[in-house]
Amino acid sequence: MSRYSGAHTYLHSFPTTTVGDTNAGQAKQQHSDAGAPFHESPQYILPAVQESSLPPQKHKRRRTAHRKEKRFKGIPASPGIIIGTAVTFAVEPITIHTNPIEPEQIQAEIERFLHAVQECTADLHRTIAMANEEAPVVAPILEAQLFMLNDPAVCAMVSNLIQQRLYSADHAIQETFDSQQALMLHTSDPYLRERATDIENVKQRLLNFLAHRNISIPTIHNDSIVISESITPSDVMLFRKQGMKAFATELSGITSHAAILARSVGIPAVVGLANVCKRIHTGTQLIIDGFAGIVITHPQPETLEHYRQRQQELEHKARILGKYATLPSQTLDGHKVALLANADTPEDIELARTSGAEGIGLVRTELQLLERQLVPTEHEQEQFYRELAERAYPLHITLRAFDIGSDKSFGLISNEPNPALGLRGLRFLLKHRAIFTAQIRAVLRASCHRNVRFMLPMITTVQEFHKALSIIEACKTTLRDAGEDFDNALPVGAMIETPAAALIAHELGALADFFSIGTNDLTQYTLAADRMNAHLTPIYDTFHPAILRLLRTIIEAAHAHNIPVAVCGEFAAHAAATELLVGMGISELSVAHTSLLDVKKRIRGMRFSTAHALANHALTLATSSEVRKYLISATT
Repeated sequence: MSRYSGAHTYLHSFPTTTVGDTNAGQAKQQHSDAGAPFHESPQYILPAVQESSLPPQKHKRRRTAHRKEKRFKGIPASPGIIIGTAVTFAVEPITIHTNPIEPEQIQAEIERFLHAVQECTADLHRTIAMANEEAPVVAPILEAQLFMLNDPAVCAMVSNLIQQRLYSADHAIQETFDSQQALMLHTSDPYLRERATDIENVKQRLLNFLAHRNISIPTIHNDSIVISESITPSDVMLFRKQGMKAFATELSGITSHAAILARSVGIPAVVGLANVCKRIHTGTQLIIDGFAGIVITHPQPETLEHYRQRQQELEHKARILGKYATLPSQTLDGHKVALLANADTPEDIELARTSGAEGIGLVRTELQLLERQLVPTEHEQEQFYRELAERAYPLHITLRAFDIGSDKSFGLISNEPNPALGLRGLRFLLKHRAIFTAQIRAVLRASCHRNVRFMLPMITTVQEFHKALSIIEACKTTLRDAGEDFDNALPVGAMIETPAAALIAHELGALADFFSIGTNDLTQYTLAADRMNAHLTPIYDTFHPAILRLLRTIIEAAHAHNIPVAVCGEFAAHAAATELLVGMGISELSVAHTSLLDVKKRIRGMRFSTAHALANHALTLATSSEVRKYLISATT
């Protein structure tokens, strides 16, 4: 019987306090220094103090202060505008006692732990079933948490701490999961950093059960805007069903699972709002501007009128954009730009097709590994790739080879001090030929409908691309000798995401069948700025003249070899970048399915001749701010 009340379980990452542990504060500081948030944050949130409980005089002063319009600036995580009422939550932290247990308590503590795992597993299965019906994109994330919860290695670590060090079940769970989380937080890969949140969620599920927390579902109405320190995908899914229209959080980033889900289902969201839970109280009237990353409290009448007009404009725009799904993606003077979608699941592909995508420009195959924490078999990969290819057919689909490194290799190689500059991407695959050849054979078998493209990530030398091509040819020979059907002319492309690859683009263009530019990595490698580091946000800017000049070099090389060149990073969907990229000569743009119609509308509203002149002038400017100002003034 579950200990959690309500029709559905409402679980979050509660903070924990360790009694008697003098290293807790030090550990928190170490995590903070690593450049990622230390997940000791409350997520479930009790209602703020009601105004009626205040003395009359203070009550009056508080009402006056709170009626003044205030604006909070965060990071825009999912576009849209919502006017609604805040539902703000907070909880007391769980206290973990670190005093040793008595030897005779060992078996009882192990049984407590195993019972918690059993109950939380059943609860997760119920949540996954709900996800499969209402938000399929969430199910793989929850299944990954289910895997973590039942990982035999983790269970053994917890049991050993109880038996050998006389830890209580609570203390052992905290110690084990915090150590795993620390490894994730110190990686350079943003996806794995988000997995640290998954570990925290699993830990808190177990601790909540052991602490007998009876967590009820918060009261959410049809105009509710949830305010919390952070939010999980299962929360987003559940709250949306109850009527949540938007959310704002203190933690997380645009690549978090919750943010990705919000964009997929069209829920406006703003993240990275410092101390927002203490500054916005339940019942406060709010405006969420997911385009600008702004939260407005106690909006004045003129502000409300402004945003209501914008809502009407957006609704009108949505009705108009619907017609663009079946219209060709070309400029007013007939210049064609292929508009593709990024997709990682069969459901993503279906959504992309209904939005008028002309193909799938990026499938991140390494998500199979990250979700399951192991390398799928060749047969499992073949089945998955084949399903994706069949869903996309007759449109082409681009499968990117595993983009993994020492920070997500599951013990295949030792940890590196700087995985971002280590054995990752194609370097990793060439080192681990068995993994690479198994994936190549799976991709080749899935290419039997002749609509699959294969893309190689993290290229820095011509030699490594040569080696990869020779391995692909050897795999073709193996399948051919076995009488298996595959696309012998499978297009093989180069992912251009390092300055080195950009500067040897002419040489790579002689070997590759297509280019795809990963602007996220290209920007962070060129500018030496980690895109996940909040301190470097002003520096990490794809409009930097150095990035634009590298883009021009890559595009010119592609044109010289008559191969298509795509942009598949966040930059491809940026409103101020569309005309610039088209004018520079990009032949394909690959974006999230939710951005397809917006981008197509912009393409169909411009002239290529004008865009070309705009791009040429932008390339002469010296700073990012000059580029941005020019593009905004020239396109509005």
